[in-house]
Amino acid sequence: MTVSVDAKRCIACGMCASAAPEVFRLEGSVSVVIAQPEGKSPRVRDAANGCPVNAIFIAK
Repeated sequence: MTVSVDAKRCIACGMCASAAPEVFRLEGSVSVVIAQPEGKSPRVRDAANGCPVNAIFIAK
């Protein structure tokens, strides 16, 4: 699983950093991926599904 955040869409609501702090961190007005998850991570999927602006993308 490879995760990315579209910085142009991100509104820095912080939901992703709360759901998966080992993968996401807020830096200024955008969320960034600080580490790629190992294997399939339900917490990262929850973060992507819960993003209010669909800024999180997951590639298999």
